[in-house]
Amino acid sequence: MNKDIFEVSRDEYKSFVKTIKNESRQVEEVMLDKWHKAIRIISKKTGKCLTSRVIHLVEDEKKHEPEKYYIFEMPDDDERLPPIPHIKIELKTKEEVQAFFDGLKKLHENNND
Repeated sequence: MNKDIFEVSRDEYKSFVKTIKNESRQVEEVMLDKWHKAIRIISKKTGKCLTSRVIHLVEDEKKHEPEKYYIFEMPDDDERLPPIPHIKIELKTKEEVQAFFDGLKKLHENNND
């Protein structure tokens, strides 16, 4: 299987996992080899692997590989919750950060009036 087509970002993985009902999933850890461990989320209903996270176990920083995240299957409708929308704000400059906090302060002041 070509895992590249199933690879997702960490944020996508986290959002996906939050939609799977706790009572509908089973988590298992599997040693893939002596350097990699997979943490898989399995559907209790179907037995299919829904998603997996692969951890590189070598602690040497020079040989360190980032974690990889995969989504393989969607859970059945009765196994999932609706996705929770998230807003991601990226502030790149000091001016943007200052404007953001000024706006929050103004909003807070208006709500207290």
